[in-house]
Amino acid sequence: MKKTLLAVALAPLFIQSQAFATETSTDDVMVVTANRFEQPLSTVIASTDVVTKAQIESRQLKTLTDVLKWLPGVQVTNNGGLGQSSSVSIRGSSSKHVVVLYNGVRLGSATTGSANFSAIPLVGVEKVELVRGPRAAVYGADAIGGVINIVTTSHIEGDQGVISAGIGSDEYLQGQASVASQLGENSWLKVGVNSESAEGFDVSGEGFNPDQPDDDGFRRQDLSLELGSQFTSTLRGRVLGFYHTSLNEYEYYISNGQKSPDEQESKLFNVSGQLEYSRDKLGSALTISKNQDSSDNKGGEFPGSKIVTDRYVINWLNSYQLTESVLIQGGIDYQNDSVADSNLWNSSKGKFESYDGTSRYNRAAFLSSFVNLGDAQFEASVRYDDNEAFGSYTTWQLGAGYGVTDNIRVIASAGTGFQAPTFNDLYWPGYGNKELKPEESFNYEAGVEAYYSFADFRVVGYSNKIDNLITYQGKDKELESSSADIKGIEISANFDTGPFSHMVSLDLLDHDNKVNVAGFGKPTDIQSKKLARKANEVAKWLVSYTYDEWQADLSYMYQGKRYDDSKNTIELEPYSLVDVSASYAINTRWVVRGKVANLLDKEYQTANTYNTQRRAFYLTTTYQF
Repeated sequence: MKKTLLAVALAPLFIQSQAFATETSTDDVMVVTANRFEQPLSTVIASTDVVTKAQIESRQLKTLTDVLKWLPGVQVTNNGGLGQSSSVSIRGSSSKHVVVLYNGVRLGSATTGSANFSAIPLVGVEKVELVRGPRAAVYGADAIGGVINIVTTSHIEGDQGVISAGIGSDEYLQGQASVASQLGENSWLKVGVNSESAEGFDVSGEGFNPDQPDDDGFRRQDLSLELGSQFTSTLRGRVLGFYHTSLNEYEYYISNGQKSPDEQESKLFNVSGQLEYSRDKLGSALTISKNQDSSDNKGGEFPGSKIVTDRYVINWLNSYQLTESVLIQGGIDYQNDSVADSNLWNSSKGKFESYDGTSRYNRAAFLSSFVNLGDAQFEASVRYDDNEAFGSYTTWQLGAGYGVTDNIRVIASAGTGFQAPTFNDLYWPGYGNKELKPEESFNYEAGVEAYYSFADFRVVGYSNKIDNLITYQGKDKELESSSADIKGIEISANFDTGPFSHMVSLDLLDHDNKVNVAGFGKPTDIQSKKLARKANEVAKWLVSYTYDEWQADLSYMYQGKRYDDSKNTIELEPYSLVDVSASYAINTRWVVRGKVANLLDKEYQTANTYNTQRRAFYLTTTYQF
């Protein structure tokens, strides 16, 4: 049977149905994030990478940032080690320019504008998809740098389970278990739990408070859940989500002679209900979700702020098979963010305050099409967003890919995007600026892909111009950092040399940011500077070796010089980082794994005044039943 685009688009909706059998090659990875429908990776125009559950386990990656930092185009900043706050940059953008999805549902804080990367759990995760480049015409605000989608759904057959336990340096302990089961012929249940803790190490580096050489540890618990049923051959529903809670220690400072809070209690959860329908040429999916991102700072001699984002999201996506080669999509998105439960401590006034604005909604409608003519693929998207706080925006995206030979394909795309000002940007007491406008971006890229039996290659050049770039340069002050120009080249390859499998990448970045170096309260002096915490050169090499019951992995990263501040006065030294891991399958059910992180015991920083973990050892055992 010949495969149609609608069949591919709705494949994830019918995991237990044969209504849309396809002829997709088993070695062609399926992805859903680029265009909001499932398609073979070989047909995707946008730069996309997938990290599977097996890769996460073999490399013994413990956090979402661990997963992302080894991918092309990604730079990660950590304020310490496990459990500490972190940020993710894609192609020179900031964390606020990255949309993070959990099974297609948007996560994140409306106050910081970024997802809490250190809190998002990996328990139950089947794969992580990363799309680089703007996707605002598909996902709306903030998708300037890229989109990350954490996928937990999978095909469930019979009953299965996994239990694991681990220990490591700095008194690290972990216990994890997951169970998946069919409930009758048409229903299924999947549950995962995780518990971690560590005494940690002193994250305060040179330039911080020298009088607090204490260890900064953490503890966390995670729960993931999916319950679904195939009601009829055309209709199915499911409820899924996760819950996370953690307590992280960090460094304090002195304000008015008093010690600030040095602990943060975080809570993060998402729950969504999804109803999916397909018949003949039409498919429809309705998702209703609620998520919360909460952080409560405590432990000091004066109170800390409690910052809470409550988010309600409704998505209605519709697909229609116009012809055998043309798929049309359209739908509506509604999102309401509330920070009404936040309580902000103003140390200078000695009292709690609230945001001047506590809620806003965003309504959007979008239309897109994807054409697959075999040798050529085309995509087009347009989206209209209406935001209660700052008005309306229309974004667009165009892309094309063409196979010039059986082994070589060229790709090109262009699109616009915008980043919504956060509640902190607009309403933080004493500092927010209600007149701020959204950041606007224009991006274009072009590249070539080559697929051979011995290797796959991809080279992409891109340019991204961001206007109205929002930075704090003074109380109630108008924007002074008005634009950023980012250009770069990504080179990546996958190949084998005998029994060794290699993934290598090289990122070359050139960026320019207009900054007022004079500072607040002084005459304006606008100069071109480098964006903070963005290295011009990043190289990565991952190699795997498998022999009988053994598997070994080696990971190498080089990150060049960066500046820690927008005025480029604080320089962070380049560094090389090496991790090694190995696993041994005692039998078909029982695996033992070991890892040495930072093998060369490198002393380095990704953020000024914050130490990172030195050489560390981990041991994990996993049993499947």
